Amino acid sequence: MAALALTGTAPPIGCRPRSAALPLVAATVFPIQDLVRRVAGERTEVQLVLAPGLSPHAYEPRPRDIAKLADAGLVFAVGLGLDEWIQGLARSAGAGEARVFELGPLLDPMLAPPGLLRMEPVIDAHFWLDPVRVLRAVDVIVNALSSLDPEEAPSYRLRGDELKRSIHELHREIERRAGGWRRRRIVSFHGSLFYFAARYGLEVVAVVQPVPGQEPTARHLADLLSRLREPEPPALFAEPEMDRQLATAVAREAGVPLRTVDTLGGGPGTDSYEKLLRQVTAAMDEALR
Repeated sequence: MAALALTGTAPPIGCRPRSAALPLVAATVFPIQDLVRRVAGERTEVQLVLAPGLSPHAYEPRPRDIAKLADAGLVFAVGLGLDEWIQGLARSAGAGEARVFELGPLLDPMLAPPGLLRMEPVIDAHFWLDPVRVLRAVDVIVNALSSLDPEEAPSYRLRGDELKRSIHELHREIERRAGGWRRRRIVSFHGSLFYFAARYGLEVVAVVQPVPGQEPTARHLADLLSRLREPEPPALFAEPEMDRQLATAVAREAGVPLRTVDTLGGGPGTDSYEKLLRQVTAAMDEALR
């Protein structure tokens, strides 16, 4: 059984009546919420902390977000620096017994290529954009819920296996589609596509905004424009939860198309993990064929 990256404390397992439902569970971002709710089934509600359309890099908690965690028995987080705010948010909610469970550190996190984000190597937190890693994440989620609610463990395993079958089929589908991509170089708005690129044979050659929320330097923009003006330029992507103005200006200056790829999902058209990844894949189909 995978080790659990937990912080905080939890009530002793087995102290609830056998007829009790699993306590309220929460997740910081939509891709994690969707995985958890499908493993949990009807056993509990899985609250989403970060509303669709918001960026975890610029998130400022609202009173209703704090309220979501007041009764949480377990809070699933990404970790790896993406959602550090969840620790303080859980404390503010008075959820003293809530456990914050970080998935990312358990899933062989990868370093972004040196020089693309900062001078030193940076760990990429967006592991869910690699379906193969997500297969492992499902097992970890099953184990975490089973530890909290041993009575329901066989059902969690069954639902987890069903979810993994769907994700495995998704991975095979993306592999087939990726085989038709003629171009292989991309520019993402921030450092969010390294896992997807590594899994499906792409190369992230630059990012528009190396540090989320901070304007890039003039030198960085000059280097980026030089790449985008090459005879066969890489495909350029914006992200809906990030400020589009900078990416639009870069595309206009370089004379290249700007396409959008949603890496967080949760809105219309991306309201399941599979739909989220198919939307990413469709954007690549359009840009790289």
